[in-house]
Parts: sequence; structure tokens; C-alpha cells
Amino acid sequence: MSYHREAQYMANMIEIEKADPAKKEEYKRIFENSQLYNHYFKKTDFLDQWLTNSLKKGEGYVAVNRSGEAVGWITIKVSDPMVDGLPHAQLLAVKDTQRGRGIGQMLLAFYTGVMSQLGFKECAIVVSDWNPRARKLYDSLGFKLRKSFDDPAVGGFMDHMLVKKL
Repeated sequence: MSYHREAQYMANMIEIEKADPAKKEEYKRIFENSQLYNHYFKKTDFLDQWLTNSLKKGEGYVAVNRSGEAVGWITIKVSDPMVDGLPHAQLLAVKDTQRGRGIGQMLLAFYTGVMSQLGFKECAIVVSDWNPRARKLYDSLGFKLRKSFDDPAVGGFMDHMLVKKL
């Protein structure tokens, strides 16, 4: 099956819904074996804190397959000073067994669609220089570099604010 056909097939099998605080432990598994997990969360309780805050504020959304398994996550902040007050997809992850199937694209399409419906003219995402695979995805979806800055969470890396016109 071609990538396009598989992504189209997967889109019919995935629902994106508001995250449920009672499923936080399940959501943690989405991040395992990822670049994001290895750089930020592996040796700390930062993931637990981040998910707790996202769930408390109602900013977490989950991609769920037909079996009810959470296979992707996105945190959406409507306004974030870190990215000049723009809406911001702050945390995006796809479960390791589900990567390469278009789920990240679906989550980003959901994000940009909601921001467009809310009347925003542009939205942002931040990617670190140690994550070229994510950067390639964001570039392919029309996000453009606006600025770069030192990674505030893990020193020694650069973060890049990418913006998409809606």
C-alpha cells in the first residue's frame, strides 16, 4: 500500500478527541521510544508534570484508533508567550508502533484547522535541532522558520519557532 493510500486509510480509523485526565498513564506510553522522550522526559518526572498541566488546562488532544488505543498526542495552547503570543502546538508525539502512518499529519491538520476556525491568521510549532524528522514533517506542511533560540529546557540545543499562515 502506498504511503498516501495508507495515510488515507488510517485517517478513517483514527479519531481525535479531547484528552481524558483519567487516562494519563496510557498517554505517557505514546511518548516512549521517541526523540522527545529521550531528550526531555526519560530521566525526569517532567512528562508527568507536563501531561498533568495539559490535562488540567484542557489543552491535550489524543488520536485514538478503532480499538480505543491512544496512538498520538498534541498539546494546543491558544496563546503562548514563548512563540510571540501565537497559538502553539506545544507537544506532539505518535506512539512508536504507529509512526509513519500519517497520524502526526492528522494531529497537525486538526490543530491548524481549529486555529483557522477560531480566526487566527497564523500558528506556531517549535522543533529542536536534534529532531530532524519532525522538522522535515513541519516543513512539508508549510511551516516556515520565524526565529531560533536556545532550548530553555535542555541546554546546548537550539529550538526553532516555525509558523504557518492559515
